[in-house]
Amino acid sequence: MRVVIVGNFNERKAGANFYATVRKLSNGFVRNGHLVMPLSDRDVAREAGRLGIGRAGQGEANRRLLELARNFRPDLVLLVHADIIRNDTLRELKTLKPAPAIAVVNLDPLFEAVNPPRVRRFAEAADITFITTAGQTIAEYATPTHRIAFIPNPADRSIEDMEGFARSDQPNDLVCTIVSEKGTPWRADFMRRLEVAVPEARYAFCGLEGLPPIFGSAYFDMIASARMGLNLNRSDEHYLYSSDRIAQYAGNGLMLFVGRSTGYGEIFSDREFVFYDGLEDLAEKLRYFRTHDDERRAIAAAGHAKYHAIFNERLVARFMEEAALGRTLSPAYAWPTTIYGG
Repeated sequence: MRVVIVGNFNERKAGANFYATVRKLSNGFVRNGHLVMPLSDRDVAREAGRLGIGRAGQGEANRRLLELARNFRPDLVLLVHADIIRNDTLRELKTLKPAPAIAVVNLDPLFEAVNPPRVRRFAEAADITFITTAGQTIAEYATPTHRIAFIPNPADRSIEDMEGFARSDQPNDLVCTIVSEKGTPWRADFMRRLEVAVPEARYAFCGLEGLPPIFGSAYFDMIASARMGLNLNRSDEHYLYSSDRIAQYAGNGLMLFVGRSTGYGEIFSDREFVFYDGLEDLAEKLRYFRTHDDERRAIAAAGHAKYHAIFNERLVARFMEEAALGRTLSPAYAWPTTIYGG
């Protein structure tokens, strides 16, 4: 199968986002035996616009996708947050012979006001959307001509290649990274209150005031500096939603603290992730695992093994292939596979 993946491969940042989901999906399709042609829409637009992503640049990105499709004749076009691509372009892709299936990947939470309109816009022209929120709540974005389904954040052993469970010499106990406290100040407050509650712990925090976010290998260095990770999402009240932090932490072998309200307890056991209910419960469990390192390492190793076994880039890519092309789903998926609409 031939696949075009349109997304932010971000040549401008020179590899600082080497762990981005778009790269893992590209790896997954290649490792499943498919020929993948990447198109970095924002870089094309920036190159054409010269002074930034302007109208001329956006038009060139759309034109380039159509030219690529005519030359390459893909079976599947996958748009990973490729918001520059217009619906008219997708409709023109559908006139090609053979016409490719068109799928959208949306990694943002539906509780952010900007995201539902984005999902609905693409639903007018794409065949299917894959999103990192599960459950009945996503059904409202399905239509008779557009399907929607959940995918987990994939881990990739060539990217998440560390094994934090194999060590006990890390200088920090807990890592938690957010981009900024401005959008979700409650997360910054939670992190600071945790520091007060467990002052003996050593923290690797970033994204707070005075602690800027980090990217690239420096980010992976911070993960490697800690024994445990806190998967603190902008909200833990949406079924199975998580940022890709969950794959980066668990995939690199940290013992992972996860809010019980996320629903991940239906997939992972208490011997693979450590689930908590609120700050006091988290503080108590952090104190415990600081001084019970053998248990920490065992849970981290089990969580790492299971995450890579059931949420790897090859399985996620295979599910997307089967769902987008309307094939019978393989029985191997550990996540909810209901496809709404269509």
